[in-house]
Amino acid sequence: MALQVNINDILSQLYQNRSAIEFLFANRENITVNELLARGDLSSDQYQKLKSLDLIYEYENIVSLNDAVVAMFEDFMEIGEVTPGFINDYLNELHRHIKFYQEVRELRFLRSIKKYLKRINATITREIIKLQKNVDDTYKNESNYRIKLQKLEDYRMKRDTIIDFIKRTGEVVDEARSLFNLTNDTELYGIIQSLKGSLIENLDFLIEIQTDITDFINKIQFQLDVYKKAQKLKEIKDHGALHFKTNFNEIVSSVNTIRYNGHKTPRTKIAVDFLFTDDGHVLCKRVAEKYKLTRLMVRGLADKMAGNFKDKGLEQQIKLDTQKLVDRFLTQGKANLFEYLMDYKFPKSIGTVTFEERLSLFVEIAMEYQTILDFKYRLQYYDYEDNEQKKKRLGYTLILPMKEKEKKKKETKQEA
Repeated sequence: MALQVNINDILSQLYQNRSAIEFLFANRENITVNELLARGDLSSDQYQKLKSLDLIYEYENIVSLNDAVVAMFEDFMEIGEVTPGFINDYLNELHRHIKFYQEVRELRFLRSIKKYLKRINATITREIIKLQKNVDDTYKNESNYRIKLQKLEDYRMKRDTIIDFIKRTGEVVDEARSLFNLTNDTELYGIIQSLKGSLIENLDFLIEIQTDITDFINKIQFQLDVYKKAQKLKEIKDHGALHFKTNFNEIVSSVNTIRYNGHKTPRTKIAVDFLFTDDGHVLCKRVAEKYKLTRLMVRGLADKMAGNFKDKGLEQQIKLDTQKLVDRFLTQGKANLFEYLMDYKFPKSIGTVTFEERLSLFVEIAMEYQTILDFKYRLQYYDYEDNEQKKKRLGYTLILPMKEKEKKKKETKQEA
């Protein structure tokens, strides 16, 4: 007499022994009873309980999960072998319930039509995901070339089968369009629109899968041809006829292999320490000009530093008081910060301030005094000419002096 079980027993056993179930699902081949029990997360009583519920099988001391449990996990995780036969079953049921609804306009048949339309949509998407994963896994993990080719050919046939089911689904929906319009069901209309969009998208995915399969087969065939030639060459070598009955040595010696991607190495070796000197830089610059390598032409020769260069730099920093410059900008209300700095007349003691230095000062003030400045987050544009007198345009953020009202609001927000 068969053991009577219910859903609570099955769920509780799967949860209590989830570590063992996970181990068996991940390792589906050649797991013995002793290996499973030696893990320590499953006692012998629990093992017998799982066997009594038919959740696991034991054959010749090899343990495996029930095929129904494995299929359930694979369906939810969208992995496992491709089984397009489910789509055909759902199509037949959909066609049958459409005929029922044509005969008797009852709501129960309309609900079945919606159910099978949703199942077809979900199943096609799931089967395409499984197909893509199986194609990639077969190409990467299968060691035998002939089995790998056979599996890819099988997946190509399954891909064609899914395309036929997609076309059949579209035909069934188009044939029943007038019937669906008479229902005036908004939910059914949404399901059909979603199904049509999904079918178009899935066809694009299947085209990509076909491209991958063809590419993989061509690569495998090329590797197989190379392997066969290597086997023949090894067979000739083992018989001792490679060097005495063939011109193998002459052919190999005549092959000019590519070294260093075509770049010739210099005949005279140069010390690395010499390249860090000024004379070495001149030499690198000549090489860069010859081969048009601009990254070696960035550093130039530096002039001799003056003896009081530190005092001069300190004096220039003292003369340029950024705080006073910002205070003067806040008191005026005509120009924004960028225009103010571009038109500002610096003291003669500082010297000439270039455009790049003014731009650097603009960025520095915007970062350090952002709490007292009003950022409008709008782009303004400034036209100028570079050193080669080419006209260029620079975009900058509009920054204005902050008004008293906005300053008080900002302070209250910070205090809050």
